[in-house]
Amino acid sequence: MFSQEAEVVVIGGGVVGSATAYFLAKENKNVVLIEKGHSAGEASGGNAAWVWSLTRKAGIDITLAMHSISIHQQLQAELELDFEYRASGGLMIMDAENQVPFVKEHLDQREKDGHPLEMVDAKQVLEIEPMLNRDRILGGVWNPVDGTTNPILLVASLNREAEKLGVQIHHHTEVKGIDVSQGRVKSVTTNRGTIKTDCVVNAAGSWAGHIGKMVGITVPVSPFQMAMLVTERIPRCIFHPIMGASYMVEEDTGKEGGLGSGLIASQQVSGNLLLGACWRDAGFDKRTIQEEIERIAIVNIEAMPSLKDIRVIRSFANFFPHTLDDLPILGPVEGVEGFIMASGHNGHGICLGPGSGKLVAELLCTGNTSVPIEELKLERSALSVE
Repeated sequence: MFSQEAEVVVIGGGVVGSATAYFLAKENKNVVLIEKGHSAGEASGGNAAWVWSLTRKAGIDITLAMHSISIHQQLQAELELDFEYRASGGLMIMDAENQVPFVKEHLDQREKDGHPLEMVDAKQVLEIEPMLNRDRILGGVWNPVDGTTNPILLVASLNREAEKLGVQIHHHTEVKGIDVSQGRVKSVTTNRGTIKTDCVVNAAGSWAGHIGKMVGITVPVSPFQMAMLVTERIPRCIFHPIMGASYMVEEDTGKEGGLGSGLIASQQVSGNLLLGACWRDAGFDKRTIQEEIERIAIVNIEAMPSLKDIRVIRSFANFFPHTLDDLPILGPVEGVEGFIMASGHNGHGICLGPGSGKLVAELLCTGNTSVPIEELKLERSALSVE
């Protein structure tokens, strides 16, 4: 039976939306979760599967990440389904001299902000990840709190517990319009019917702008493609998520119109390697291209030569919702009472999603949040800078 009424309608069934629905339900809210496709069918089902804070910048960026990591730990303890969250630590490696000052500046800023990181030498890097190419390593950065998860199982686990708490979840349900009267949300119309509500959470990821138009606002979130490779299952050989420092140095390459690439590697509980990554501005086209596949393979084999004989079973690409300042948009929207933003997580939705959902639930249930989110509002000046 399709829902007719709800206290809160959450649009978007990925990690952010599913966490929001779950935490609202824990506070006895009547919640309906709407997803235009299937469970974890977009960015939450196609990503590096990392819970990663090493490269988060000083300020609200790292504050959000650390808060959300604590929520991952909470969920691991209270959700029934094992979603394969493993906080094994994370490693960033340096293999070029031009990366060193950039990394040191990042560490200095993190130190001043009260979130220090540990610089390790080449010998220590190889002790942490022996398969790395010893001829290329200059050093690295180690962060013990980072790790990996299985995002698809995380969404499934959140959905399962949310439904037990009374959340109505409608997959393959497309939002067609949102009725706003006298500056306030009144209902959500879908291809399956209309739901009366005075509160909507826009957790639609790269489609957040489309939902925003329905209430007459501009949401500056755009899709940005990231491509990766998946290998056959092999015995454990990568013990922590690994990122190349070039990823940080060159992160803006694709955003400027080219094809960006950098080392990303980890191994799932299943034994499959997730290898990446390439990124580019491809609109809503999630097809991988040959150049991406070849570049990812080259980057990873240069870093770990023994991978050359491992079979790749598939490639995939998906979009992360990009904002101009690389920070998510969270909180109420001026002029549209009852419309709450929860999108724009810039490729870090798996790490930040549970924490964002918790903050939105706090906001709607108490009017306050455990982490101040004022600087993440839609109306912040950074989002209007071209």
